[in-house]
Amino acid sequence: MRREPVGRDPLPGGRRFSLRVRITASTVGIVLAVLAVGGFAVVTLLERSLVGSEAQTAEDQAQQFALDSATAGELAKFDADEVIIQLQLDGEVVGVADEDLKDTLPLPVSDSERIVSVLDERYLVQSAPVTLDGRVHHVVVGRSLDTADEAVRAATTLMAVAVPAVSAFVALMIWIVVGRSLQPVERIRRDVESAGDDLTRRIAPPGGTDEVSLLTSTMNKMLDKLEAAQRAQRRFVSDASHELRSPVAAIRQHTQVALRHPDTTDLGTLAGTVDVEAARLHELIDDLLLLARLDEGMTRNRREIDLDDVVLAEAARLRTLGIVVDTTRVGPARVLGDEVLLVRAVRNAAENARRHARTRIDLTLTTAASQVVLYVDDDGDGVPEQDRERIFHRFERRDDARSRVSGGSGLGLAIVAEAAQHTGGTAELSDAPTGGARLALRLPEHQDR
Repeated sequence: MRREPVGRDPLPGGRRFSLRVRITASTVGIVLAVLAVGGFAVVTLLERSLVGSEAQTAEDQAQQFALDSATAGELAKFDADEVIIQLQLDGEVVGVADEDLKDTLPLPVSDSERIVSVLDERYLVQSAPVTLDGRVHHVVVGRSLDTADEAVRAATTLMAVAVPAVSAFVALMIWIVVGRSLQPVERIRRDVESAGDDLTRRIAPPGGTDEVSLLTSTMNKMLDKLEAAQRAQRRFVSDASHELRSPVAAIRQHTQVALRHPDTTDLGTLAGTVDVEAARLHELIDDLLLLARLDEGMTRNRREIDLDDVVLAEAARLRTLGIVVDTTRVGPARVLGDEVLLVRAVRNAAENARRHARTRIDLTLTTAASQVVLYVDDDGDGVPEQDRERIFHRFERRDDARSRVSGGSGLGLAIVAEAAQHTGGTAELSDAPTGGARLALRLPEHQDR
């Protein structure tokens, strides 16, 4: 079943914005939001600062005029643009510092600053008490906020122009920088796409040690693995086809002889030959299916297995075939793994020893340092050191075992190695104490908790 990549659903119609567009849009969006919030904060702080400055000035003027009025007995004269100074008694204007503003309505008297509208302009008002002729009057000072409002409007206009302009400039810079940064990636994509099915082609490294260089190196390593996998697959198919043809050809040969010359072949001989070749064909197909399951990771039915029981059962089978087997050094051992796979691995290891043993096979099963080790020793000719790793590969045989009757299909030890790997262990060949070959299967010990 085809697996869909995990991620966001594409846009309608299967289209998605390019990485360049998404990076630019997201970056500019963030910059625009930050600048907008910052501009709003600047304008707000500017307005508060200007209003606060006017409030402090109005308060100082009110207190100063109250002090001067108390000394002079009347409101002192003061002529200044956009400043209203009134002397009030019980809410009525009884004097003004500037006669030009004598008709102005009474400003509110308050213990704190207030902003009122006078002649369609905003004024900030502060007041201070003063005693004249034995009665409490109030000096009220109103300062126009027109200058502050103009400054705030100018700052707001500046921010309204600057924020989009800066965002547009950032968008242009991000677009250029990201475009140039993605050019090597786009080149890599084109090289890989143009390669098609030719896995021998590689991507030319751009040089340096940056992320793009690492990506190029990773892509080339991936292509190496794909090429190796393709070669292995082709070789596997070729070898499997060749191995399957041998028993099929033998069966057809004997049946054709029996059909054309029935007097020369009796039914028993034909049936015996077909049975042997069919058994070989059945074994080969089982090996191929098992390796296919291993490749797909389908053999994960793990459970506790008494490996000593498996080894002793295999020894009993070998004895029925007339083989001398020594199991005196088989001790208790428990592993966690796929039982079918491990039984097959032990069987293949024993069969490999049986094909090469002269007189006997020694089985040893020990446990040490949280590791289970199975030794399968024979007293045959041994395995040359240069072949000890190679014969664990699929369809590989030793040079002295090329006979397809006695040498097997070349999958037995491959299954042993795959089984060891899937169980978390290893398989290796060395010299046996008896002079032949020793196959060591090392697996993690399973300990009851």
